[in-house]
Order: sequence, then C-alpha cells, then structure tokens
Amino acid sequence: MNNALTFGKFLLPADKEVFRTWPVIACDQYTSSPEYWDNERVRIGGAPSTLGLICPEAFLSDSAKITENIARKSREYLGGLLREYDGAVLVKRTVADSVRYGLVCLADLEYYDYMSSGSAIRATEGTVLDRIPPRLAVRKASALDVSHVICLIDDPKNTVIEPLIGQGEPLYDADLGKAGRLEGRLVRDVSGVSAALAALGAEAEESGRPFVLVGDGNHSLAAAKALYEEYKKAGDSRAENARYALVEVENLRSEGVAFHPIHRIIYGGDVTDALTDALTGEGKVGLCTAEGIKYIPAPADAAKAYKSVQAALDKYLSEHSEAKIDYIHGEGELLRLCAENKACGVLMPSLDKSGLFAYVAENGVLPRKSFSMGEADEKRFYMECRKISDV
Repeated sequence: MNNALTFGKFLLPADKEVFRTWPVIACDQYTSSPEYWDNERVRIGGAPSTLGLICPEAFLSDSAKITENIARKSREYLGGLLREYDGAVLVKRTVADSVRYGLVCLADLEYYDYMSSGSAIRATEGTVLDRIPPRLAVRKASALDVSHVICLIDDPKNTVIEPLIGQGEPLYDADLGKAGRLEGRLVRDVSGVSAALAALGAEAEESGRPFVLVGDGNHSLAAAKALYEEYKKAGDSRAENARYALVEVENLRSEGVAFHPIHRIIYGGDVTDALTDALTGEGKVGLCTAEGIKYIPAPADAAKAYKSVQAALDKYLSEHSEAKIDYIHGEGELLRLCAENKACGVLMPSLDKSGLFAYVAENGVLPRKSFSMGEADEKRFYMECRKISDV
C-alpha cells in the first residue's frame, strides 16, 4: 500500500509565455454550456494549449473527430514544446480569498479499483460504465497523460503537503482570469514526502479505511485503469508506463478543500410529482423552474438525500425517454439554465466532508455526483502532463 502514490517524470512547457494559454478547466465542466468552450477556443486561437489534448464533455457527440486531433496535438507537443522534470509539483490554487494546496504525483493503478471496497485507492462515487469508453479512446489515442484528477488523503497532522509550502523552485504562475491563479513549485527531493505517505498508508491499512479517495475525476481515472488493464492483459510493453496516472493529491483536512453540491437538471420533463411522491424527511431539496425555487422535504442526511433523489430521477428517466439529465455546478448556473431552457432543476444539499473516509469505509461509494470540490471555476485546470505512449 505504501507505493499507491509515487513519483516520477512529468512534462511542462519550456517557454513560460505558453502558460498564458496552456491551462484549461476540467473537461467535465460546462457540459450544458458549449459556448464556454467555444469562447475558450477563440481566446486560445492557434496557441499551444491543453485544450488540444482533451475532449470537453459538451462535445462528446464529436468525440471521434476530436480524438484524431488529440493524437496529432500530443505528438506535436512532444516535438519540442515540453521540458521534462523529475519529482513532484507543489500546487497553490488561489480563487478569490480561498487558497488550497496540492501535490502532483503518480497514482499506481495496481492499487486502484473502482469496483472494489478494499483497494488502497477507491472511488467516491458510483462509476457509470458507459462514460468510460469515450475517455478511454482519448487516453489510447494520446501520447500524453494530462489530468484533472484530484485525490484526497486524510492527514489530520498535516505531515505530507503542508511541510512543503513555500519551498521548491518556481515552475509556473498562471493567471486563470476569473478562476484565480495557479502556481507550481518543483519538489526534487521526495524522500520526506514518501516517508510521510508510507506512514499514512500504514495507518489507513491498520484502521481498515481507504488510504486515498478520488475526489474529482473518477471516470478519467477509471479510463486510465481500463487502458492499463487492456495493455497488461495483452502483454503489451506499454503497460509498464500506463500503470501510472498523473493526479493531484490534496489533504481533506485543509481549510482550502471545500465540498459543494452538484445539482441536477432535467430537460424535456417535469420531475415535480416524481420527487414529491418519493421523498420524505427532515431535510429539503429545491425544485427549480423558470418561475423560481420551491423546497420539498428530503432526508436530512445529505448522502441519503442524494441516494433518494437519484433513485427517483433514474426511475422517472426510465419511464420518460424524451427527458434528459445533466449535472450542474453552482446554484446560479442551475437557475440560469432552468430559465433559459424551461427545464426542471433539483437544488441539492452540501455533503459534510469530515465523514467522507468513514462513509466510504462503511458503505462503499456515494451516489454518483454527490459532491464537487469547488464550484465550476474552482475546478482543477490541466497543467502538468506525462508521456504515456509513443503513438
């Protein structure tokens, strides 16, 4: 278990000017707002960018064409744009008055299994299997691993990340506009971090709790696992490299790590009666329409509320093929989309982060899309990458 998180080589643009256009937000953001991604394309123009290495979920219908471009761009960027480093990156993300720190390292996929309740690295939400193939296609086509995965450790004594703050050689300082700033420092000597992680892993194993939880990017990491298993089964030499995935690790106990709800929106249907009939309890969820918000009873425990709401929505969708669901970050964005599309939204409660590791240890994964680590603009931006293939 002590090697579930490890360190190795990674790549960044050699020219610091490239950092003006290089980072873009996680591909699973603004799924109902393709205009956001269109604006990003205009902003970036023909400059080097991680936008050329990802397929935004807003454009999954064009994923085959986008994947071809990803293969071409990844080879192009490996042709001299990127510089190789060895070690880890201490990341500082500032949004408004909030600061959070993370450590970019490698997750050993031998220790990760999204279907298992006993692996050292575990998913926090149910994995939707049909979401894996398009992400697997991207990873298989690209010569580069560029990641928006955020993993969590439970480190109450602040032994892993916090001692590194302020240390290391500056690598980048990127202005993300309204999304804040992203700074990175190179950690060359990882011996102390490795020792701290080993001790934390041993404690987790002894207590029967997971060592690492996937906070964001569950499906992207699942796709990385699928590719590794495919190569391993075939005896493909690429398995050795594909065994590892770039992740950013954050401490659950950090004040900068905040959990935000993920709301639901239904296009082409009205779920008011379905939810009103199915939900009871001392808590509440909000039903959003073009007219505003109406609150209805729901379980007081947020995890149970997510489970009950999702079950009711899944049942409704199975009976109304014309209706479609999406998952939205931010109350304002939900209200805007409901008003503009005459859609029906569900305003969800916030999950208490302090009980996350205990919940997963006892119950397994949460219902899918139960929490988000930050609002949409606070999500991880792609930055570091890693060569995974000679495609």
